[in-house]
Amino acid sequence: MRITKIRAGILCAFFGLGYYSSAQASTPLSIEQRLALLESRLNLAEREASEARLRADKAEKRTLAAEQQLAQVTKKQEKQTQQIETVEKNKRDDGFEFSAYARSGLLINEHGKGGRGGPGVSPASSLNGDAHVGRLGNEKDNYVELSFNKKMSFDDGSWAHFKTMLADGANNPDPWVQDNDSHHINIRQLYVEMGDLASFGGVAEHAILWAGKRFDRDNFDIHFTDSDIMFLGGTGGGINDVQWTDKLKSDFNVYGRNFGDLGSDNYNDNDIQNLMFTANNFYNNWQLMLTGMTAQGNDDLKDNTSTTGSYALRSDNTAKNGYYAMLAYHDKSRFYGLAPGVSETALQYGGGLGAEARQPGSDGDLTENAKSLRFASYGIVPVSKNWELAPSVIAQHSEDRYRDGDRYDWATFNLRASQAITQNFALLYEASWQYMDLDPNGRSYTSDGSTYNYQAVKGDFYKLTFAPTFKVGNVFDIKARPEIRFFATYMNWSKELDHYAINDDFGSTGFTAGGNWNFGVQSEIWF
Repeated sequence: MRITKIRAGILCAFFGLGYYSSAQASTPLSIEQRLALLESRLNLAEREASEARLRADKAEKRTLAAEQQLAQVTKKQEKQTQQIETVEKNKRDDGFEFSAYARSGLLINEHGKGGRGGPGVSPASSLNGDAHVGRLGNEKDNYVELSFNKKMSFDDGSWAHFKTMLADGANNPDPWVQDNDSHHINIRQLYVEMGDLASFGGVAEHAILWAGKRFDRDNFDIHFTDSDIMFLGGTGGGINDVQWTDKLKSDFNVYGRNFGDLGSDNYNDNDIQNLMFTANNFYNNWQLMLTGMTAQGNDDLKDNTSTTGSYALRSDNTAKNGYYAMLAYHDKSRFYGLAPGVSETALQYGGGLGAEARQPGSDGDLTENAKSLRFASYGIVPVSKNWELAPSVIAQHSEDRYRDGDRYDWATFNLRASQAITQNFALLYEASWQYMDLDPNGRSYTSDGSTYNYQAVKGDFYKLTFAPTFKVGNVFDIKARPEIRFFATYMNWSKELDHYAINDDFGSTGFTAGGNWNFGVQSEIWF
């Protein structure tokens, strides 16, 4: 279009004037001369237009290259800024950290003697501590966990974290407990984790590696009954936070542990080690946990004593493998979708060594045919300006657990309530009820050198506690600590439960069905 306009202008000038130049020549130009001159001018105009177009194209390319270079520089600067911010944040978080959990108190009965109790007081709780009842006004132990942590950060944005936990527990109220057989000092955790590794990318860009001895990061519990919904732990390693999408992530871990727990006679037995391979998958509030385990040699011990430190005798078909699955839902902002609060729920199923649903892999006495189905749920909800409620339920059915043909059914319902009176004083209430239908089917145990059978029993247990409590911090938060509580507890149970076992708490001297009172004071703190 540009060339056409130039040509048109020249033609108009050429035919309109008819002369090359009045100043330079008095003789008119011939047609041939005029055409030659016109062609020359046209060629010159076309060259100038082409050169102008080339200059424009070069300028446009230089502009595009400059924009691309600027974008790269900007992106590099943003990445450097992010790295600097990460390093600065890590530096702010660097240093030594100390945290703790502790409880300690006095428990006496209505006769002024040492009271019996504890969250695991009922016969059903002998099933590896599964069936706990409400803990308020029902604890006589002194227990402490001390955690020491050190975080380190590095110039490339990566970080490392060292953690260790010391634990001590005792029932003896004396100020010196060296001779107390229940006194154990343990290193319960000792591990290193590292994250934001510069060489990692893709789904593992922000993944966290760990190795050592630890509680699994994804454990969760019902504090009010001192009962784990899920407790997995041991010595091993793994990778956490593999981020598949914005909403889907996974953890993959391997643990090795011996059977038993704090206080177990066989806890340091290294002949048998249960290896557990677990995958935890999270999508929004949902959690799906899958675990497989194997303990080679567990079914071939030279003696027939329990691996978990109990008085029970093992069966002839003890498991050496197991599997476990859990589907859980965690809502940290709503009480079952009904009101502001929190709620967590889990459905669990396991077989073989995985039939221990509370602490998978911790019970070496399970049979190869053992099966367990367990449901657990709790929530916390404020119901007015001064009142907060925390209901919970745990129920379990297991069969072929320790003997083929045995069956253990139980369910626990617990309600903790807090009534704030002043800024530093609250009244705590707790009601707990547990139903048990236990059929050991001839399972045996030893006591004082003699062998006995567990008895099939059926009945229920209930406990009521009133606890005036002093608090600092948020008195309206039912889980805020520290607390100092004074309490009175009444408990009773079906008489039939006294006959489950002669070495059981129920039925022991001074602690039989018909009603029992406990009184005491307790402190509890965590930070």
